[in-house]
Amino acid sequence: MDVTLREVFQDVQLQAVEASGYLRNPSGVAHQRTLVPAVRRLNALFNDEVKDGKRGVVEEAFVLFLDEMWLAVARVLVAPKVSDVVLLAVASFVGEFLRRKSCKSKEFKGKEELRVELLKRLMDATKAEDRAVRLRACHMLQIVVNRLDYIEEELETQLKETMLKRLNDKLTSVRIQSIHGLKKLQGPVEDEDDEVTRELRKLMVSDPSKDVRKAALLNLTVSKKMYQDLLVRIRDASEDVRYAAFRTIGSAMPLEDIPINDRAHLLDQGLQDRAARVRRACEQMVLKTWFPECGSSPVLLLKALDMEQYPGIGSKVSRLLLKHFSEQPRALLEKEGVVEFNALDMMSENSDAFNAESIFFWREQCYYYQKIDNDPDKAAALVPNVSDFSKMLVATCKAESDVLFIAQQLLEFGHLLDFQDEFGRRNLLDALQKLLRELDTDSQLIKGIMELMAFVYSGSSEQEFIQVVAEVISDMYDPVEVGNQDGSASQQEDSEVPSSQQETPTEDETPGLSFGPQLHKLSEEDREAAEAKFEELEKHLETLEFDSEEYNEVQAEMVALEALLQDPRVLSWLRCLEIVAQLLKLTSHNLSDPIVDGMSRYILPAIDSDVPALREAGLENLGLFCLLDKRLAERYLIVFWRALNNPEEESEVKHTCVQSILDMAFSFTNLQPHIFGAKQAEDEGEKEEERAKESEGQDNTTEGDKDGGQGKDKSGDKDENKDEDEESDKEGDSGPVVGVEKLDLDTVFIGLGQLITVDDVDLQSTIVEGFCRLFMMNRIDNITVFAILLETYFSPKLQKEEAAVQTSRKKRAKKPQRRRCAHHNRIGITICLEMLALEKVAAMPSIRQDVVTTRQKALLKMIAWVEVTLDEQRSAALFKYLLQEITSSCFDSQRGLLRSAEAVLKRASASYSEQQSTEQSDEQQAALEQDQAWAHDLVKEREEVLNKVLLKASEDHEKWLKKQEREKKAQRRRNARYVSSGSSSESESDEEGDDEPVAAPARRELSSRRSKTAAVSRMHEKEGEFEARIKQALQADDADEEEEEEYDEDSESEGDEESDAEEEEGEEEEGEDDE
Repeated sequence: MDVTLREVFQDVQLQAVEASGYLRNPSGVAHQRTLVPAVRRLNALFNDEVKDGKRGVVEEAFVLFLDEMWLAVARVLVAPKVSDVVLLAVASFVGEFLRRKSCKSKEFKGKEELRVELLKRLMDATKAEDRAVRLRACHMLQIVVNRLDYIEEELETQLKETMLKRLNDKLTSVRIQSIHGLKKLQGPVEDEDDEVTRELRKLMVSDPSKDVRKAALLNLTVSKKMYQDLLVRIRDASEDVRYAAFRTIGSAMPLEDIPINDRAHLLDQGLQDRAARVRRACEQMVLKTWFPECGSSPVLLLKALDMEQYPGIGSKVSRLLLKHFSEQPRALLEKEGVVEFNALDMMSENSDAFNAESIFFWREQCYYYQKIDNDPDKAAALVPNVSDFSKMLVATCKAESDVLFIAQQLLEFGHLLDFQDEFGRRNLLDALQKLLRELDTDSQLIKGIMELMAFVYSGSSEQEFIQVVAEVISDMYDPVEVGNQDGSASQQEDSEVPSSQQETPTEDETPGLSFGPQLHKLSEEDREAAEAKFEELEKHLETLEFDSEEYNEVQAEMVALEALLQDPRVLSWLRCLEIVAQLLKLTSHNLSDPIVDGMSRYILPAIDSDVPALREAGLENLGLFCLLDKRLAERYLIVFWRALNNPEEESEVKHTCVQSILDMAFSFTNLQPHIFGAKQAEDEGEKEEERAKESEGQDNTTEGDKDGGQGKDKSGDKDENKDEDEESDKEGDSGPVVGVEKLDLDTVFIGLGQLITVDDVDLQSTIVEGFCRLFMMNRIDNITVFAILLETYFSPKLQKEEAAVQTSRKKRAKKPQRRRCAHHNRIGITICLEMLALEKVAAMPSIRQDVVTTRQKALLKMIAWVEVTLDEQRSAALFKYLLQEITSSCFDSQRGLLRSAEAVLKRASASYSEQQSTEQSDEQQAALEQDQAWAHDLVKEREEVLNKVLLKASEDHEKWLKKQEREKKAQRRRNARYVSSGSSSESESDEEGDDEPVAAPARRELSSRRSKTAAVSRMHEKEGEFEARIKQALQADDADEEEEEEYDEDSESEGDEESDAEEEEGEEEEGEDDE
């Protein structure tokens, strides 16, 4: 038997070395066929030698067979050099021999005991100290285990314990083989607490080796809940792990089990990955898995990807499909069941099938065949003529249903049309102008309309495009201007409107004046009734369940009433500003064009409007207008800065201001904003006062006027505003102005940096992105801004998800993120009482203001950490009242502290109103009045105590300042004394050198090593003596300083003379000693 068993294993190893199929396909059918004869021979040996027909199994023969079989396996484990082919062949052979398909399948008696004993010995071998033996044992064990279709429960538990320990092995290859061995030992998909699955997920995320992460990813059982961990791996640093992640998701997860947001995330990361093989894996996932699941229909696939929300992803997938169609033969596509798509045929046959996905893929088809594939025949078959397209566009834009996305796609489709047809081109331009004039046109379509108009006019003349748009704006704005004559004073500095805009409108322009009836003008009675109805619906809406059917109906009715109540003049003005903004973005002309320069006539009045929407649109247009000229940006930068610092301004307006300031910093280098006083800008009375103050420096002023006159002669009428700026700057330099404030860019940047702390993720992102670009462009070198960016990057508050920051007030009330404590109210009340008392005591002349300011800053820092809570409504109301008292009566001379206090009040008020569900009752109001009286009494008591404390603190501070001054004076005298003593010692050494005999240097022998040693020793001795004298002089100076503090200034001068005399005597004695 011994020779026969060895021969079987030798034949298996020899066959593995000769054949290369083991490595190419180690688990395939071809590999299994090569093992079938050897497995039969081994089964025959086991049946003949070990099995006894009557008694079952011969124990002695069983032990001998087990030992001999283990000896054959152990030779492979401990051999110095073993080929991977041999190890794979022996392990596969043993696994096939021990294989059992199910618990009901019949097998030879004794086979189960043989399997258990052999696997136990392999498990013991995985604990070997030798790394090669440990690796081979793990490798062989995982091959054998994966060959087994059925494993006993007890044996499975032992295998899990053994392989889980090897997951923490220091060798990467051992961990990888252990992961492969645990693949079949995972629990069912429903078991979320399975230990094997949990460890594999941990390795997939946190193991430092990319091969281990890849092995864990490939062997992990994928489920709906597990796939979220796989989704993270598509952002892995290793290309191999990302490739494996896409292959696993594509093969294990059907499209319907993946949420739409995750589908978009997968495609966004995969289709633009930097590695080509990762991109191919993502493309194969779309083409081989997702596309067939959608019935091989491009429209259904786009619908599954929600391309209305993710149009960029939709474009990439559409072009991927079109590329696949062009590369594959038509017969193969028909065999795969690919659905052909032609939008023109579909529209002619069935108008209902003409949906958003169809329009989107139609546009992508035309773009691909025109720009990428360069196939004019296919493009011509898909592109309609311009006249039909115009009718389709107008009908879509005027449709009552929600077809906004379709209209946007049609406007983008217009860039692909053939405009050689002049008649169709004119019809399209007329249709676009009418859409601009109609206020019923959605605001989101204005950008597409303007871009399409600019594209059509790009073939002829841009000046014509500017003139046509200016006429449209003028026609819409003139009726508004009639009702706003009172607010035209702010337009005095603007240039005049060109004559082209003052001509009588033609017949084509007459529809622009008919906007009045379309705005549903109401009488006063109808308006009052509509307002009352709106308030009634608003109250009723609060009682309904959110997102219910009745809730949506009431909300839709409120939206209709709100549109009915809107002011027609405001709507027209907003539409004008929308068109102006797009014109400023699309034109390449600057202020040298009088039409572009005249756009300020529509922008500047909107900034002074009381309507927040107009102010926001006006500031946005002003920001775009300032990008046309650097001097204009320097002139109006202060407008954005003041709007940004206005606490009553809307958050949308502030966001627009931030974007405009950053755009100016991107566009222009070395910005120098103008100097403005407290009331300096447009008031003519102040200019007269400034001219009166300039009487003392009249000579300088006349020179400046001459220069200004020369500038006017050189420039034309269109540069009149710039010359006025130059004159105002020169006038400001020639004489002092009261309350002048200089706005430099560092102040602006630091102010923007402080806005990063606000709870507005969009504003934070805009500021941080803007600062990063400025640093990359080398436009900013402020260390404070850099510190703010670093602090923001490492801030724990910003590590939270964006959804957690923008949670609704209703959800926060149900699930508060942090439990508030009523003790915070009492702490805040105590701090507020201290600040109020401190402010009253600070008015006394005997108390230093810097001592008070230091305490106020410390108290403000303390109160910033206090949060108001309604767990104790009485203390919360008192706390809010005291904060209001602080902001109204404290910090008159400290603007920075006042802003901090106002910020604390704003945060506390918002938190108070958020937690308060009902209005205050009469009892609560009476209790608040009692608490206020009690607080004022405590403030008076605290004033007396603080008066004594601050008086003593002021005296101590005065003493400390005097001591610092005396120390500075003493230090200055000491430095002067050392300088004088050093110069005198140098002069004395020079005199002594002159008195020495001439022959003294001859006593040295330059070539003698002994003389050099003696010279070095003398130098060290002199250095030691010099250090000792310096130390004595410093000690004497310290003694003199102590005496100076005890005597008057006269005695101090006498002490200086005596100390100087003592020093001179000491120096003479030292000179005598040296001689």
